[in-house]
Amino acid sequence: MDAVLEKSEFKQPKRLRGLQPTLIRQFFERALPDSINFGLGEPDLPTPDFMRREAARIAVEEQNGYTSHPGLPALRKLIGQQYPHLDLGLSDVVVTCGSQEAMTAAFLSIVDEGDDVLLPNPSFPAYDACVRIAQGNPNYYRLPADRDFAFDISNFRSQITDRTKAAVVISPSNPTGKVLTPEDLKNIADALKGTGIFLISDEIYSDLYFTERPHSASEFYDKTIIVSGLSKSLSMTGWRLGWAASKVAEAMRGIHVLHGFTTVCASAITQKASLLGWTDEAEAFKAHAREVYQKRGNFLVGLFKSEMGLNATSPEGAFYTMLDVRELGDDVEVAEKCLRNRVITVPGIAFGDEAKGFLRISFCNTEDRMVEGVRRMKNALQ
Repeated sequence: MDAVLEKSEFKQPKRLRGLQPTLIRQFFERALPDSINFGLGEPDLPTPDFMRREAARIAVEEQNGYTSHPGLPALRKLIGQQYPHLDLGLSDVVVTCGSQEAMTAAFLSIVDEGDDVLLPNPSFPAYDACVRIAQGNPNYYRLPADRDFAFDISNFRSQITDRTKAAVVISPSNPTGKVLTPEDLKNIADALKGTGIFLISDEIYSDLYFTERPHSASEFYDKTIIVSGLSKSLSMTGWRLGWAASKVAEAMRGIHVLHGFTTVCASAITQKASLLGWTDEAEAFKAHAREVYQKRGNFLVGLFKSEMGLNATSPEGAFYTMLDVRELGDDVEVAEKCLRNRVITVPGIAFGDEAKGFLRISFCNTEDRMVEGVRRMKNALQ
């Protein structure tokens, strides 16, 4: 009888063991009412009115059944045109339920059990989890804190092994807000040339830049899978519209099949409304968002310096800065003190040990809210 009971006990599949909600989510879920949110990476600008009105019209006036698995042909064509250097066909693009699904599908399509995947340190923690779900081994290349988290090609090269199957880059970066330069991307391409290693380029923040538009890694390295979407650029996080795009046919076939079996297709209403995502109205909104976030980022970095005497990195894109709190103690303890005083931050260790001693701060708030947030942080940390 005991043997029967033992056999019936549930054991979690190996690919899920050890996976936990991220520290980002854990801090957010414990926030007190009326907290200032410097934590979650979500735009606070409202979704453009023209997009909302179009979605409402589609929902009321049109039949919205399944689309083809990889998405509406007209939408895939628009996405492909965003990367003219690749000359993408319809089969080279799969529309997904946000860029997170595209990222997960990319790993599952190319990573086999025991393969190594090279990830940035610091980086968005979902990369590590997705690699583990694909039964790969996450390895890391450093973006050194003592160089303001700039890319280091010598360290990147040193982490490549015979077992490396893929590498990930994100530009602009979550969590650092740094942008990879054309020289960085050329160096990465040179390091990977002839290795057969896939490069997964997370470009979800590519429309949120504060100087020149970031280059796509796919301009420099043929074996690149682009992961992106409209969540950040058009404040459409809850609409779940992302994509994977690549000229690497074998990878895209895998992504296509996985997407079809896991989600069937992205929301038909969202897909149809997203056809407006490349119009003049959409481009004007993206330009406005860049202006707003750049101004806020500069304001907040200056505020930390003037009010708290703390240094924060100068953001080059996205909507994040890394606040150096090493002189105040452990970053998790600092974040806990802020949380108790109704300010949500994220300890840098959530993104990798290179960011230990820092807080990732999002500036998706009005200036008034940021002033109040810094005042509360100052009180909490005195």
